[in-house]
Amino acid sequence: MINFELYKIFKIVADEENLTKASEILHISQPAVTKHIKNLEKELNVQLFKRSKYGMILNENGKKLYSQIKEPVNAILKSEDIFNVHKTINLGIHVNMPSKIYDGAILKYYDNNKNNIIDIHKLTAKNIFLRLKTQEIDLAFSKKYSDEIYDSKEIKFIKIGELHDVFIVNCNSKYLNKKFSKDDLKNTTIYTLKKFSSAYQNLIKVLEYNSNDVININNISYTAMIELLKSRDVITVITKEYIEEKIANNELSILDVGFLLPNAEFGVYYNVNNNKELKELIEILKNNCKV
Repeated sequence: MINFELYKIFKIVADEENLTKASEILHISQPAVTKHIKNLEKELNVQLFKRSKYGMILNENGKKLYSQIKEPVNAILKSEDIFNVHKTINLGIHVNMPSKIYDGAILKYYDNNKNNIIDIHKLTAKNIFLRLKTQEIDLAFSKKYSDEIYDSKEIKFIKIGELHDVFIVNCNSKYLNKKFSKDDLKNTTIYTLKKFSSAYQNLIKVLEYNSNDVININNISYTAMIELLKSRDVITVITKEYIEEKIANNELSILDVGFLLPNAEFGVYYNVNNNKELKELIEILKNNCKV
């Protein structure tokens, strides 16, 4: 199947003879433009450009291809201009983020922008940052993570609110009536999310681990924690808002350990190189998300 997007990008780079100018026209990053050109060259098994300090100049293969696709691509782009009256924003949302937090904001955006589309992508944290970098998504709605998993010079975070990490057990747990000190918890295996998560980092901070301590924390996925709570009597740390329905249905219980974990920030991430107009959606998310 022919990938029209690759040929459109090829034509625009050929017209501009410059990756930066092409990226501005296409509203994608320069590395993304380069990647698409390489994908087309790989697909056709030929090189298409002479790359030099003066720009991107078509070689003989490129000139032949350009002469063949110029008019068809122009015709398709003209058709898009006639019929495509909406703007699409690709919004990445962390897979565990409850829709009730952001649903009202999405509806508000549609009230104000009846012809636009928000295409929602449910993603894990690492996929969120990978797709922000390549601009496959325009914004990401998620908890705040340690910047060790992304380039904080390229990807920025805007805080919207706070979520609540809590100790969770099953409703029949032997731990429910036990009083805990922080030392007791340090000597008990606790399950929580990956090391770059707020749940893990807050737990390390509150239990006051030092460099000589053995850290008795197992890092597993959210899904694995939920399954583990069904079959074993374990202590976990999970964001309360992710499991409120299970708490209400008496499937899980919050364990009172005598202190609170710090709140976890949530908000939107964006790539500073993205040229799309995103300010309105960001403002609507800031003002209409409900925890």
